[in-house]
Parts: sequence; C-alpha cells; structure tokens
Amino acid sequence: MLLSIIIPVYRTADTLDRCIESVLAQAGNSEIILVDDGSPDVCPQLCDEWAGRDSRICVIHQANQGLSGARNTGIERSRGQYLAFIDSDDTMAPTALPKLMELLKAHPEYDLTEFQATIHYGTARAHTLPLTDGAYTDWRQYWTATRGYTHTYAWNKLYRRTLFDHIRFPLGHTFEDVLTIPSLLQQCHVIGTTTIMGYHYYDNPNGITHQASGHDLANLLEGHCHILPLVSNADYCAHVLNIALDVHHATGRVPQLPQMPYWQTPKLLAHRLLGLKLLCKIHLWITRHH
Repeated sequence: MLLSIIIPVYRTADTLDRCIESVLAQAGNSEIILVDDGSPDVCPQLCDEWAGRDSRICVIHQANQGLSGARNTGIERSRGQYLAFIDSDDTMAPTALPKLMELLKAHPEYDLTEFQATIHYGTARAHTLPLTDGAYTDWRQYWTATRGYTHTYAWNKLYRRTLFDHIRFPLGHTFEDVLTIPSLLQQCHVIGTTTIMGYHYYDNPNGITHQASGHDLANLLEGHCHILPLVSNADYCAHVLNIALDVHHATGRVPQLPQMPYWQTPKLLAHRLLGLKLLCKIHLWITRHH
C-alpha cells in the first residue's frame, strides 16, 4: 500500500463529513484511518457509519489522548509506505492526492514532501503558502530558504513511513508540530517542495491558533529553542525572538533563549545590547501604548 491517511477526530461533528468526503473522492486504494479520540459527541457514531460505507476506512476508538496521541495511534496502525495527516475540520484540495502520488512516483528519493495549502480557506484572509518546486538535501537549507519555521504544519506534508520508526508526536503539548517536524526533517536525505495545491485549512475559532495561552506559546518557543542553535540565520533568530517577546507579554516571564548566532537586524541588535529582560519591558510598554 502506498499511502495511509490519518484523520484524528474530536468534537468535529459539523465538519467531519466534509473532511472525509474530500478524501474519499480522490484516495484511490489508500487506507483512511479515523482515530476517534474519545470524542463526547456523535463523532464516534459518524466514524462507524463511514467505515460501514467504504472498506478503505478503518476506525479506532480510544480514550482521549489529545491530537498527538490520536496521530500516534494512527501511525501505529498504518500500513502505507507514506503517511498523510488531515485535521477533521479541514479538507484536501480536489485532485490533490493523485497529483501528489504521481510526484512521489517521479521522485522516490523524497522522504518528506511539502505541498501547497490555503490558509484561512474561504475567508477574506485566505492566502497560499509561498512554496516553489524544489528539492533540498540539507534540512537547514530547506528551513531557511522556504522559511519552513513559519509553516511547521503536520498536515501539508507527505512522510515516508520509516521517518516515524523512532519518532512520535509528544503527548501533553500544544504546538506539537513544532516539536516534531524538525526531528523528522533531520532524518531526511531529500526534502521535496511542490506547488501542487493540496490542503484547505479552515478557520477554527476554538483552535489553539486563536486561543493560545502563555503556556501554549511557551511550548511553541521550546520547540524552536531546540533548533535555533543548529541554524545560523538572522531571520530565524528574529522569528524566535518575536515568540519570546510574545511569551513575556502573555506570562510576564522572561524566557531563556539559546545564544543567538546573528545580530543583523535592529531587534536582534537591541537584544544583544540591552538583554532580553529589558527588551521585554520595552516591548510590553510599546504594546500597551499602541
């Protein structure tokens, strides 16, 4: 089997049918694994109904473990050579999967393939990730050239199954993708990017992006701090510094950062001259007075 599609399900009764329909229309012989993560609504029944309609669908019911736990369960159950993750409040773009499968057949060397996604699909804020057709044999080059650190999403990528032989999504963490994707990238011999439109990311007002707490932002920062010492790039340093300032704004705590290797922007220079604690205070004052 070439592809396993893993769909965690939790409290998405209003969008689950839309999601599954978008996949079934183009899945071919792929397997579709619905992981009911202890959803307290009608999602478990909906999953079972879908499995009764189509033999390609497998349903796993489990006690709630969070998004990471649901994805990990799907990984354990998967039989495909490649994996894809789809959130049950989003959809695959029409005809995406056949095009992506043809791309993998043409480039069997790709260990991870990132494809186009429309963010905030169906709203005035909709935009497409700025990807090009390319290949990278150095994950650091991919990370900086594509600004991969700004789109560390699990759902707009295809993964060679063996990348997960010793890697799983961390339980009990928000922004789990940032803690996982870099580890996967470091296992890759070749990372491919493509302009094939593959994913529609819908706004979810109850999602972590809209409701991130200071603790959530600290999880995000933690993921980047593991990578920052490995990547010497001014833009990435500035990106991480901005997250640190957001953590301070949300919690009042001055976070610890690894040493920044570059000082080529005004904000990074201010960090070097003033220190993070004073820079946080200045940032908070500016935020409160604007």
